[in-house]
Amino acid sequence: MSDISTRYLSLELANPIVIASSPLTADIRGLRRCQEAGAAAVVLKSIFEEQIESQVEGEVMANEQYLAHSDAASYFEAVSKDYYVNRYLDFLRQAKDELTIPVIASINCTNISSWVDYIHLFEEAGADALELNYYPIAADADTEGRTVDKRAIEFATTVRKAATKPVSIKLGYKYSSLANIIHSMDLAGVDGLVLFNRFFRPDIDIESMTLSQAANPLSSSHEYAESLRWIGLMSGEVKCDLAATTGIHSGETVIKMLLAGAPAVQICTAAMKDIGVVGRMCDTLAGWMDRHGFDDVASFRGRLAQENMSQSGLWERTQYIKRLLGE
Repeated sequence: MSDISTRYLSLELANPIVIASSPLTADIRGLRRCQEAGAAAVVLKSIFEEQIESQVEGEVMANEQYLAHSDAASYFEAVSKDYYVNRYLDFLRQAKDELTIPVIASINCTNISSWVDYIHLFEEAGADALELNYYPIAADADTEGRTVDKRAIEFATTVRKAATKPVSIKLGYKYSSLANIIHSMDLAGVDGLVLFNRFFRPDIDIESMTLSQAANPLSSSHEYAESLRWIGLMSGEVKCDLAATTGIHSGETVIKMLLAGAPAVQICTAAMKDIGVVGRMCDTLAGWMDRHGFDDVASFRGRLAQENMSQSGLWERTQYIKRLLGE
């Protein structure tokens, strides 16, 4: 039978299926389900600095009558932040004790100093690798695109220097030059990039007149094309691992990502709907490899990356009309 094992972030994985940061990876019961279903690794539910700060702010306001002195308020705020971070560290340690598959800690911070502090804490707690969510929103019209890109590259350089474990960055795709960002982060030494992050999608409740999450935060099986395109375009140009995520609902899509050059994929929605999809994906992959005579993943991974195709320009086509006209 074909060997479907792979290597991602210097971790040896039994197969390419990683469960992304999600409600499934938010507690030990869910993590056990992922492992039992055959997942090769898990990304813990992200810890959000912004959410911690919001919760701490609420606690400070609720206790403001006791915190009139600025020093007391600062102390209370620091202790409260430590509480939430320590709770996540305890969860990480328990996950490492309970699971035999790699555990990747996921962090979403707003301040660069916080990223560095959190990285060291999670490494000490036993994380096998780190996944950092980075998504600057350039809502200030005075901020130029090159400034946003420069900050992203500086961020990658800083966190890579600070970390001792493998580091991946989960990116969005709205950059002025995504190819340049991917290439620059690779030069900065990051071990992997996850393409692409599925971000909060705002909506408005017209009755309460408040901002809310869009009605359907889950992905569909048709949303993988952007990840596929950029992995196909860039996997042959960089040393870091380019993992795919968003819209991966079947074993066939997993195979497509591997052919484009990804060493692994991260699934969320499909696993939340039915955790048994992990086993079906692995079976589909193994069966396809057997039919095509591939003994292992390395023998076909990247076969359709841009650098390995005679018609490499197909990855760059953006207008469907060209295909219709045969241009």
